[in-house]
Amino acid sequence: MPDTIRDDQSLSRAETITAVIHYYRAESARALAWRERLDRTTNWAVAATAAFLGFVFSHPEITHAAFVFGLVMVYILLFVEARRFRFYDAYEYRVRLLHQEFVARLLKGRLDFSAEAQWRIDLAEDLLHPRYKMGALQAIGQRVHANYIYLFAVLLGGWLLKIKLHPLIARSWDQYLEQASVGGLPGFWSLLFMAVFVLHLFYLRHVGQRAKGGRDLIYPRQGG
Repeated sequence: MPDTIRDDQSLSRAETITAVIHYYRAESARALAWRERLDRTTNWAVAATAAFLGFVFSHPEITHAAFVFGLVMVYILLFVEARRFRFYDAYEYRVRLLHQEFVARLLKGRLDFSAEAQWRIDLAEDLLHPRYKMGALQAIGQRVHANYIYLFAVLLGGWLLKIKLHPLIARSWDQYLEQASVGGLPGFWSLLFMAVFVLHLFYLRHVGQRAKGGRDLIYPRQGG
């Protein structure tokens, strides 16, 4: 006689908890991998900034205009890191959801493991329809606020010092403006351009100080 096929394929509570625990380990590893990619990109930006400063100041014949290239180089790394941060935030959302709604409640003996539990619905929906939890501009702002505001400050400080020292030590404001010129562009306009760049960095930093991304979708339910 052939074996009877079970019509009820639903998992028991113990089986489901075991599956969620294994999934939690895998999701934690994936979030950690993206965290390491973020750190690697930041290390690249720090190394690039240090190498660029050392190269420019060791060659007096290089003009201060070269700092535009340095700023662009770090800005490209900022975009790369912001993209990676959006991925990290999306996976970190799932890990934090499991931390708060599964692990913490399990330890407190108040785990709601029914099929109608909101955290199970949210997790299943995010797996079926994955999406970023923050926009590109917000991710850029986050990374500017966390690290890149300092790297840009170092480059801009080096740029101002380069104007002061090369080709001659500027001993007056007029001489400083003269050395700040780029080709036929007066020094006033190059300083104004950098001032606008600084203002836009502060705007991005302000954006980065607001919502935190995926974690904001979880924390409001902590009191439940």
